[in-house]
Amino acid sequence: MPAVRDDEWTVAESYSREEMEKEGVTAKWLAGKWLDVAEDMALIPENNVRIIEEDGVVRIEVSVYLMECMRGF
Repeated sequence: MPAVRDDEWTVAESYSREEMEKEGVTAKWLAGKWLDVAEDMALIPENNVRIIEEDGVVRIEVSVYLMECMRGF
C-alpha cells in the first residue's frame, strides 16, 4: 500500500488535553485503540493512525482506508 497523503486522513476522535487529563486518558492510549483496530483490519497500524496535538487539542486521525474498513466499504 502506498504512503497515505495528507488529504487522505480523517479525524476519528478529538478531545481537549484538559478533558483527557481529567478522565485519566493519554494520547498514547487513545491512539493505541485505533492502532489495534488497524491491525484487526489487516492494515499496517503505523501507516494508518496518527496523533495530532495542536492548541491544547489532541486529535486521532486515521487514514481514509481504515475509516472505509470501519464503515464496511
